[in-house]
Amino acid sequence: MIRLLMVNKVYIIDDDDISLFLSSLVLEESGFAAKVLTYTSADSALRQLSDSNHTDLPEVILLDLNMPGKNGWDFLETLRQCEQKFQGRTSIFILTSSIAASDKARSKNYRLVQGFLHKPLDDESLDFIRQAHRASNR
Repeated sequence: MIRLLMVNKVYIIDDDDISLFLSSLVLEESGFAAKVLTYTSADSALRQLSDSNHTDLPEVILLDLNMPGKNGWDFLETLRQCEQKFQGRTSIFILTSSIAASDKARSKNYRLVQGFLHKPLDDESLDFIRQAHRASNR
């Protein structure tokens, strides 16, 4: 397992408290991030992101797709409007229980999305995130 990259800040956006807890635990135990912030809705994460300046953005966002209200797709569409603020600074990884090939294909339409991962988050997924995030920020 590669343990070379530690980022300052990760956002996890998921309406499921158990998924938030487990993902946070994996991130913390691996030493992946100095700070892990969790959001149970896309709206609350979007509010925080809109208040953030370029130096305070999360380096990684783990995004669930299926949430009530604004779902993960809505979140991505909203970010698309200000994509330049995040380009080269924030990598988004979809972390979902969806096995639909159409969801994975659709995710490729968003430049900020660096990967499509299945729950639960594990060490193999973290290695992928490290490599993809490093490559996207060169």
